[in-house]
Amino acid sequence: MNQTVDIQPVEKVRQRATDTSAQALDAMGLRRMAGQRRKIFDIVVAAQRRGVQDMSLREIQGRYESLEDRRIDVGTVSARVNNLVAAGWLHRRSDIRPCRVTGHGVHPVYVLPQQERLCP
Repeated sequence: MNQTVDIQPVEKVRQRATDTSAQALDAMGLRRMAGQRRKIFDIVVAAQRRGVQDMSLREIQGRYESLEDRRIDVGTVSARVNNLVAAGWLHRRSDIRPCRVTGHGVHPVYVLPQQERLCP
């Protein structure tokens, strides 16, 4: 019994992955991503104003889902948080604490007090 295997060059596989990522980005839309970023930032600010020092991705996810009454994948939350950290809107703690949802060790995010005061 002879079997053949279709081996594709690495470049072709990478190109398909890049195409898929671009298609996903186009499908989501920049306005929707910006809206998610703003909502996540507002969630962290509101939590800090209520006395919460910082939030994990799962904590943000839970609050987002309860406010928006729809599901958001933790990978999407992670991507938006990474965008906010890169832009300097959120900061990641260097120390680890247990997540209030999962109990796993996390590096939670927070908003600097001076940024929090600038938010309406």
